[in-house]
Amino acid sequence: MGKALKHDIAGAVSGVRFTVGRDENGRWIVDDRDGLVGGIFRDRASAVHFAIFESDHQPGAVCCVPDGVIVSDPLKADRSRACPAPDRSALRLV
Repeated sequence: MGKALKHDIAGAVSGVRFTVGRDENGRWIVDDRDGLVGGIFRDRASAVHFAIFESDHQPGAVCCVPDGVIVSDPLKADRSRACPAPDRSALRLV
C-alpha cells in the first residue's frame, strides 16, 4: 500500500457524516462523525452501500477518501486528538 497519511476527514468537511476508506490493514472502514454506527467491510461497494443507507441517501453525507489515505478504525480511534485538515480537493463526496 505504500506510504500513507492518517487523517480524521469526516470532522473536517461540513455536512459529511460518514467517511469511507481503508485502514492500515487494507480493510474497508465506515466511520460515523457522531460515533453512532459504522463498521468494517469486505469491499468498498458494501461500505458505501451501508453509509448511503444509514444517511438516508442524503447528498454529500458520505465521503470516500482517496487511495493512499488511511482512515482509523473507529473502534480504536482516540477521538480526543487533533488531526490536520485534509486537502479538500482530493475528497470525493457520494
